[in-house]
Amino acid sequence: MWLKAIFGKLSKNKIVRLVKTEGSLIGEHKQEGRQVYIYLLRDFFVQVMFHNDDPSEEVEHVKTFANINQLNSHLESEFRSTF
Repeated sequence: MWLKAIFGKLSKNKIVRLVKTEGSLIGEHKQEGRQVYIYLLRDFFVQVMFHNDDPSEEVEHVKTFANINQLNSHLESEFRSTF
């Protein structure tokens, strides 16, 4: 639980290190032509975009979701906005 509270305050480099070492990649999808990666990190979800869509590059954008309902709602909104 403490991790979720401080996660947003971490540097992008620490976030990506933490996501890659302790998180599980659960999915990938395209958003506006960009590759987006979704990780499960303990009890919350993290959506990450990397520079050049390459996971070995620096993190460009991070968004967190407290639970699966929030993540699903976000993904449904993205899907609807593509049409």
